[in-house]
Amino acid sequence: ICYVTFQLVTHTFLYEDDDDDDEEAGEGEEEEEEEAVLGVAGSVFWLAVITVVISILSEYMVDSLEAAAVGWGVPDLFLGTIIIPIVGNAAEHAAAIIFAVKNKMELALGIAVGSSIQIGVFCVPLLCVFAWSIDIELSLNFGLFECLTYLITALIVGAIITSGQSNWLQGVVLITGYAFVSAAFFVHADPPELASHAEHHHE
Repeated sequence: ICYVTFQLVTHTFLYEDDDDDDEEAGEGEEEEEEEAVLGVAGSVFWLAVITVVISILSEYMVDSLEAAAVGWGVPDLFLGTIIIPIVGNAAEHAAAIIFAVKNKMELALGIAVGSSIQIGVFCVPLLCVFAWSIDIELSLNFGLFECLTYLITALIVGAIITSGQSNWLQGVVLITGYAFVSAAFFVHADPPELASHAEHHHE
């Protein structure tokens, strides 16, 4: 909530285009202002409708992917960490790419990084609390491999976006790192004690 308030209320100027640099450069070309297609009420309405539709489709998608993963021999860890986030957040990824192409990096980073922050510090703990309330065993006790992967990923992304500038080499580094992480999750196997505990819990 604080992050959304920061973006939409208190510090909106950070996410507005700066036309002063173009005027000082003497380009003399007036940028076309984008006209709002929907008002506030229409935007909220369609956002709610699309959210409900996507949530329903996501349920079918997850069920289909789980069945396919069993037939293909794809590990559950790879399925839940790599495949489902890519497919489930396709619209979000497309929006981030569109804003990046328009040179609105603040919005692009807000979508990409803000979503990860929301999942990590809000959704996952909330799911744990909800699971405890309905007597389902779910905790934040991730394995060593997952914790180290998340830590290294956060450090790399933080180091790249701290400067406030980007180039194609940094993009290659991030894509290469993502490929390595994907491969690691695909071949990773849980220690025997964790695997036996998971099988016992499913039974």
